[in-house]
Amino acid sequence: MYSRNRGAIPASGQRLLVALIPGRFALVWIVCFSVSVNLLLLVVPFYSIEVFDRVLSSGSVETLVGLTVIAVGALAFSAAFDTFRNRLLSRFAVGFEHCLAPIILEGSITGAAPGDCRQHDLVKLRELRSFLSSGTVTSLIDAPFLPVFILILFFLHPWYGVIALIGVGVLLAMGVASHWIARGEIAQASQAALKTQALLDGIVRHSSVVRAMGWTRGAIRAFMSLNDEALSPVVRASERIYTISAAARTVRTILQIAAIGCGAWLVLQNEVLSGSLIASSILIARTLQPMEGLVSAWRALASAQDAWTQVCNAAMPVLARPRKTLLPPPSGILQVERVTFRIGGTQRPILAGISFQCRPSELIVVIGPTGAGKSTLLRLMAGLERPTSGTIRLDHAALHTWDPDQLGQFVGYLPQDVQLLDGTVAEAIAGFDECARDEAIVAAAMLAQAHEMILSLPAGYQTEIGRDGCRLSGGQRQRLGLARAFFGDRKLILLDEPNANLDPDGEEALCSAIQSAKARGAASVIVTHRPRLLTIADAVLLLRDGNQIAFGPPYEVLRTQRPAPVPGSPGPPRNVEPQRLPGRRVIP
Repeated sequence: MYSRNRGAIPASGQRLLVALIPGRFALVWIVCFSVSVNLLLLVVPFYSIEVFDRVLSSGSVETLVGLTVIAVGALAFSAAFDTFRNRLLSRFAVGFEHCLAPIILEGSITGAAPGDCRQHDLVKLRELRSFLSSGTVTSLIDAPFLPVFILILFFLHPWYGVIALIGVGVLLAMGVASHWIARGEIAQASQAALKTQALLDGIVRHSSVVRAMGWTRGAIRAFMSLNDEALSPVVRASERIYTISAAARTVRTILQIAAIGCGAWLVLQNEVLSGSLIASSILIARTLQPMEGLVSAWRALASAQDAWTQVCNAAMPVLARPRKTLLPPPSGILQVERVTFRIGGTQRPILAGISFQCRPSELIVVIGPTGAGKSTLLRLMAGLERPTSGTIRLDHAALHTWDPDQLGQFVGYLPQDVQLLDGTVAEAIAGFDECARDEAIVAAAMLAQAHEMILSLPAGYQTEIGRDGCRLSGGQRQRLGLARAFFGDRKLILLDEPNANLDPDGEEALCSAIQSAKARGAASVIVTHRPRLLTIADAVLLLRDGNQIAFGPPYEVLRTQRPAPVPGSPGPPRNVEPQRLPGRRVIP
């Protein structure tokens, strides 16, 4: 795991990220094995030289047997070293992903924006792991040994070295062309692929609506259109790269033929021995083989480079985040001080100048028309967003000074979209709390008045609820979300329209659960459009167009909501009794 004592990232942030990877010193052994593999491969050309120039001329069978045994033994060692190298690369790639995955996932969780549909950073990390364990990396490692082979060819005869240099130059030019083609097409395809994946996720996620509204064929047409847009640049890039790869293979074959022909001419001229003819052909093939592989590997290299950039961008904010001091458990005093929030460079703020306070055992109900900023205010109080200006405090400490995981232990948050985790009912309530006890799960369910409902399910608390609770009704999901919000020692309860899918009995159960939370000393802030929760509220916050219109006792705030009488219009009937809300003061 990575250290929690992290400071600011230096300029060489990528080096710091690499330094966190365990087993990186295995790269030294990988290089050592690569040196051994490439040196031992020189046995074949030298074996050819010795056989043609020494064995055939002397007729010594013992020399032939001895050379053959040495060559076979050297190739066996080469195969063993190559196996060790590939195993080390594979294990290094796995360790690479295992080390960086927690950092990338933390960055994705803490940095994800609502509705963010970009390709997940962990997918890019897996792409890097696959790349590290692929043959492309071994080709890159073998590439620095090309000068050694070229020098040996020059030693055999300068013409051999010239042929090898020409081949390297031509293949290098082809590789650069393949690189630019791959980068341009992949960048275009990536953007289209993101749109295609986002559309596909939306269609699958809302398949019931698509089917009920008769949109199936339209959804298929839309997906196929975007999919074609994503595949077109990939097909174009593949065709061009395959064409260049075929040309590279042809060039390598021609150069091998040229080396044999040149060697035969040099033998006829008595400038070289006949063994060099075979040795030069083998060495030129070995020299040009990595270059040929890199021509077709530029696409993988370009994808790996883009993946590494995205992984670094996701990891750097996590590494740069300083460790936060753990604070004492809060009592639940919530203070919102002149909070303003706007997105990006927009002129009109979503919230402007919101100020109020919620003490332990108090309930504040937030009301207002759609688009007033109620849900955004709850996200700010849950620490999911940071105010543009102003401060939100819990027990006099600004939310951004709390450690996020510690803060989450004391905040019970229910968004408007319940967002249940896949798994059993018990797992949906406890989440990822490794220390969750069965008694605490049942207690939270009973507090949310969901215990009997859960027992009525086929397997009780072990019932599988499916993705996002798709096997439950809206009311059942709402009650499980409430149980999750009440699970543990929650000091601040934040509920966004918790009674939206509840029937009257469920709404009464919700009121009972909130009153129980108040009795435990929890501060509660609830967004609602229905009047039942007003009957147990200690204060009401009225928002309109992101502005705080009123805050105070329900009677006073609801009175400000009444429209002013129109001149000349009849007033309310005088014989109508004022409405009484149960348990509260009279509202005239």
